[in-house]
Amino acid sequence: MGNWLLAVAIGAAVGVVVGLKIARDSNAKLAVQGGALAQLFHYLASASLSALLPYVIAGVVVGLSFLALIGTAVGFMALTGLFLLLYAAFERHPQAPSTQ
Repeated sequence: MGNWLLAVAIGAAVGVVVGLKIARDSNAKLAVQGGALAQLFHYLASASLSALLPYVIAGVVVGLSFLALIGTAVGFMALTGLFLLLYAAFERHPQAPSTQ
């Protein structure tokens, strides 16, 4: 179980750093309208999705089984989906421009 935890820790560490950049770039392109909670869940979704590839690479390097790799990768994707659902719950929709 030590190798699995090492691979998850490597993926999470890279996800935290890369997710921060992705969330900032995304927020600069289209601002998050839902306040602090929406920004938090937006960042967490970015971080968990960014952690997926480094986890798989680290898992292959340390020799994790295929089932452990796929199972945890699906878990990362499910966590990302949960964060995106929570983000969507707090996000306010921008007002449509009035046409007169």
